[in-house]
Amino acid sequence: MTIFYYIASIITFALAVYAVYLLLKVRSQKQKLEELKNSIELQERDKIASVVSSIVDISKAMQQEQCPTIEGCIRLKVLIDQLRLDEASRKPFEIFYTVYDKTEHIPTHQAWADLEKREKMSFTRDMMLIEGEHQDEIKAAVDITVEHFKGASENSKFDLGKAI
Repeated sequence: MTIFYYIASIITFALAVYAVYLLLKVRSQKQKLEELKNSIELQERDKIASVVSSIVDISKAMQQEQCPTIEGCIRLKVLIDQLRLDEASRKPFEIFYTVYDKTEHIPTHQAWADLEKREKMSFTRDMMLIEGEHQDEIKAAVDITVEHFKGASENSKFDLGKAI
């Protein structure tokens, strides 16, 4: 009978050691998961800060007429999309979406370079008409954009996601 108790004690001890091993392993995995989560959150904050900074820079360049209006609207629309704003938050910037939609068919980059002069002139005329049609709205939206995002980046460097 004493042999049975020895064997049972050894088995119990082995199971206890294994349970402690598993507990330490779970703690280690939880810690690694938390570190990974923090790292991802930090990367996301950095990405948002970079996007907001780009939005402010492009908007200021548009105010100072250093950036073509249509190109600026397209770039701002793409950057604002990266912030994944809800419909209400995106409302003041709706003109950028309108301009984007109206110019979506115009070739860019290499496709633009490959166009014949006549085609380029036609698309340039289209862009000028769009710009003229929406100039006041664009100017107002650019001013709002600078103030909104400049304020968001200055007031809340560490929590830009909630500030926007």
